[in-house]
Amino acid sequence: MKKLMTNFTSKTIYFGFCFLFVCSFFPLAEAAQNVLSPEERAEGFQLLFDGKHLSPKIWQSAIDGYLVKNGAIVCRCPKGVNLLTAKEYGDFVLRFEFLLPPGGNNGVGIRAESPKKDAVYHGMEIQILDNNAKEYKKLKPYQSHGSIYGVVPAKRNAEKNDYLKPIGEWNVEEITASGSKIKVVLNDETIIDADISEFKDKSTPDGKAHPGLHREKGFLGFLGHGYPVCFRNIRVKELNVLTEKEKREGFQLLFDGKTISPEIWKNDIQGYPVENGEIVCRKGGTLATLKEYGDFDFRFEFLLPPGGNSGIMVRGGTEIQVLDHFHERYKDLKPYQYHGSIYYSVPSKRVPEKNDFHRPVGQWNYEEIIVRGTQFKVILNNETILEADVAELKGKPSMDGKEHPELQNLNGSLGFLGHEDPVRFRNIRVKELQK
Repeated sequence: MKKLMTNFTSKTIYFGFCFLFVCSFFPLAEAAQNVLSPEERAEGFQLLFDGKHLSPKIWQSAIDGYLVKNGAIVCRCPKGVNLLTAKEYGDFVLRFEFLLPPGGNNGVGIRAESPKKDAVYHGMEIQILDNNAKEYKKLKPYQSHGSIYGVVPAKRNAEKNDYLKPIGEWNVEEITASGSKIKVVLNDETIIDADISEFKDKSTPDGKAHPGLHREKGFLGFLGHGYPVCFRNIRVKELNVLTEKEKREGFQLLFDGKTISPEIWKNDIQGYPVENGEIVCRKGGTLATLKEYGDFDFRFEFLLPPGGNSGIMVRGGTEIQVLDHFHERYKDLKPYQYHGSIYYSVPSKRVPEKNDFHRPVGQWNYEEIIVRGTQFKVILNNETILEADVAELKGKPSMDGKEHPELQNLNGSLGFLGHEDPVRFRNIRVKELQK
């Protein structure tokens, strides 16, 4: 957004005031900033800023337009412009915190084509703005904070300050780009959940051409307008790709975010369409790998709709439950039917006061299933919820009173066991373990 102030002297005084204002809100020492949580490390997030310097291996373009102050990146006044990553990103989750000065204005560029081109039109800009400053009282809907600038207006709520924290406090934001779906969450409130494919055949609200709107990948970064907006805790996770660490460890990607390859998968491929970089169960049935696995480390993410029900098939027959077991329709579950259980056989750990380690319905969960010999382990959002030796069940009735010989399989296909609920999966990868 072009700045509305025109008098040079007043701008100089204003920027000086803003810089002093912003800096006054930095604590001299604050714990656990600009580091990944154990959960984020497990999920494959990468830090883009260490709190000390702007690495030229990570950032390009106008590095000199931003300075590092007390563990934060601060847009210089009045010359701060665009700071973009050196790497391009396609589908991703970007998390960061920002602090606005009075009247602060910046933006987050995503899938930007080039540092030399305006990301608003040759990519996308997610607006960063002090909506309620008097100079912005005539904002267009698509110019408010969190909007895809010129394209999709963010949700607003005047009574809740448009979900922004008061000036001088840090805000938390998450931007997810998956195919044509763009989602923006501000301080735990979803303010954008849009499908930009809608604009392939119609004009955007600002009436301008956006030739980069449908780019599949591009640079990330901050689009400065000379206001001392501050950023910290900047981390990103690419979707449906292996991290460098996973490549070194020997993981294999089972889904590239675009197609369900018949060279990898079999059975009910048609019942699991790909939608915006995610596999979605639509008709139920089993989607299984062609290859059989014995000992392995299987990682994936899943998103449950309300009451969602699915399962993970391991070794061609055993099911690890995937379930929104808090839903009313599951109020009479047996212990072995809860999420993460070896269905019919071994119950998972539950801690109701921690929501059984589930994230709220509508948010993505991270899960890891490790099978080695007769040992089964299930980790949900970095919490171990099942550790069992199925050898102990050999020749004995399971908790449902029946025998389940499939528990003794030494190898078999991995896969998804659908029950017609639209459970979604992404970031699916596996590593075979040495016996």
